[in-house]
Amino acid sequence: MEGRTPMMPLKARMLCLRADPDAAVAELRRHDIGAAQLRDLLDRPAEGEWRAWSGTTELYDEQGRRTDMAVHVPPYSPGRRLGALIVLHGAGGCGEHMLQHFTALGDKLSMAVLCPTAQLPALKSNNLDLAGIFGSRFNMPRWDLAGQDFPLAALRWARTELDADPNRCVLAGVSMGGLATWNLGMRFWSSFAAAVPINGALSAWESFGTDARTRALLPNALPLPLFVVHGRKDEQIPAQFDRESVRTLRDLGHQDVEHVEVPHGSHGLETLGLAEGSPLFRQLEHWLGRTRRTGQPAEIRHRAEEDAHGRAHWVRLSGITPRQAATVHAHRAAADRIDLEVRGARQVTLYLRGERLTLGDTVTVVVNGTVSLVRFAPDLATVVRSFRETADPELVAEQVVHIAVPQPSSDESPQQSSEAKDGHAHSI
Repeated sequence: MEGRTPMMPLKARMLCLRADPDAAVAELRRHDIGAAQLRDLLDRPAEGEWRAWSGTTELYDEQGRRTDMAVHVPPYSPGRRLGALIVLHGAGGCGEHMLQHFTALGDKLSMAVLCPTAQLPALKSNNLDLAGIFGSRFNMPRWDLAGQDFPLAALRWARTELDADPNRCVLAGVSMGGLATWNLGMRFWSSFAAAVPINGALSAWESFGTDARTRALLPNALPLPLFVVHGRKDEQIPAQFDRESVRTLRDLGHQDVEHVEVPHGSHGLETLGLAEGSPLFRQLEHWLGRTRRTGQPAEIRHRAEEDAHGRAHWVRLSGITPRQAATVHAHRAAADRIDLEVRGARQVTLYLRGERLTLGDTVTVVVNGTVSLVRFAPDLATVVRSFRETADPELVAEQVVHIAVPQPSSDESPQQSSEAKDGHAHSI
């Protein structure tokens, strides 16, 4: 409308995160903003400077549990967008004590440092995932390796409260936090620019032998840049665990994994030589300085054990049998064609965006040989709701399409079009 002040990116993001999404949609329509315009607006950096500060804030996870989070926001740096470094402490630690070890790195990289404090699990648990390293009766605060608690809440807080660049959000952790960094990195690799496990391990079960179930998720980390640090003299979590994980990733073709074993380092963080100005500090600083998340890949390979981590960028698996891994190989062969091979899930969801599509285009989606034809119909409310779900502009969709995964049948041809199977694909 003539004479109307254009909506700014920060206002658009805050509007979408209001309690009432319908009110947000109505306000956006009053500003003549459609689905594509909103998608672009959410992706733009905010104007102005950020405010440097340090302190402690309250953080709530998706279950409504509360914890303290120590925060350090560096001084404003012209020409840079604020990033975020989320650091997870080890057993018996807390966020406040962890923060002091990483503020210098945050200042160098213009990254806010967020250090939440772990809490006891919401449900009673024997904590078997920590047995063997920290003891079979580990009854202390811990990180939820499935991602239901504070690390992902800290990531969302960085995006919503600090307007941090979602493509410069990094996860790091020490000891128990290093274990969580590996596991969250494997499950939610598309949410982070990089991961830095320090004196961690893929699985504590590997004290007793190879944890095949967890190692089956390791290929998920292939697209995720990794900087792995371990003290060679660590007797609590042996360095061989990380050594084996890095070797496996390199054998699989990982293109960006750094591995540093500190010769005289033991389990304590202070023994690893990460102090400001040290060679390892400078190496990590340089590596993180060039690391950014790659958005909207044309090809995705993802493995999931449960629906909670079934999404990777623009595809999601659901209807996964618990503890039975599901896999997807998704390939966007062209703007109007997507090929998927899916195993172990009942439904696949696609998050479509209009960078290369226009209203009314037909997208051919092939799932396990079965063809569905999807008419591209961008929707403003879908953009709002998808942004509310993740607070991540890169994961925003203009159309969400659900497709039932065809089940093999001995008397059915593998090629069958959606015209012969009405209702196979539907969108919201």
